[in-house]
Amino acid sequence: SQTSISSNPQLNSIAPNSNPIQEEFESPPSSLQTQFYSLEQKNLRKAALQSVEDDRRGLLEAANGTNHKEFYKAVKPEVYCEKNERIGYKGDGGKQVCNPAAVRKEDCTLLSLGLHNQIDYDQAIFKATGSHCKLLGADMNFQNAKTQKLYEEMGGEIFVGKIPDNLTIPEMLEKTGRSEVELLKIDIEGGEVDGLEPLIRDYYVCQIFIELHGKNPIDHLNMLRMMSRYGFRLFNIEPNPYCRICCEYSLINELCMVQFGAVPLGITIPH
Repeated sequence: SQTSISSNPQLNSIAPNSNPIQEEFESPPSSLQTQFYSLEQKNLRKAALQSVEDDRRGLLEAANGTNHKEFYKAVKPEVYCEKNERIGYKGDGGKQVCNPAAVRKEDCTLLSLGLHNQIDYDQAIFKATGSHCKLLGADMNFQNAKTQKLYEEMGGEIFVGKIPDNLTIPEMLEKTGRSEVELLKIDIEGGEVDGLEPLIRDYYVCQIFIELHGKNPIDHLNMLRMMSRYGFRLFNIEPNPYCRICCEYSLINELCMVQFGAVPLGITIPH
């Protein structure tokens, strides 16, 4: 089952006699952003900050163990997204996206890495963002005629290659003249770390939807730490019921929170 703020009762109430929160670890939101927060959203943030240190300790403890289920339970959302929408299949293959209708740029870019001739997500996200974004897909294998035709109808392009061995994400962007990515779906089994970091280091990316395959819980945490270093915060966690070592994570860039109506909570992924 997936975890987001709405399903976490710990974040839906506030301890009445709590001590003042020390927020030196937290980047304060701008005054422009805070004036648009509702009382409920402010309360969510306050509650999250009150439990953030305990959440971090619990996460580190679970990461050093061998029980993936316990680790997934210990991972807490760092962002509240009111419009947390399912895009694509309800089961395996679908992604949780924060307010996709907020993608309004005319030259917007959608990246989908790991197609496997299953492009329900690709079609749904193309439509949800207004049917005008440039859709770029990639897979290590050639896709069948049906997949290629559907991509062509959306004005998309498919790259063939194994990321990052003989195809890189920056290379895809350079070849298509793109410099920013609004939404990135990545499921390339094994190439996540090497393939993703050059992109989020050198390019502006707003949201990431990634399924991690970690033999041990610490492998998941190390990948989440890497994304956290570049300003990405978790808003949804969804263990894969068919794969014990696999979990879907949805993250949003701190710089994109205002655009998508997201509320920052406590940063629970330790650097």
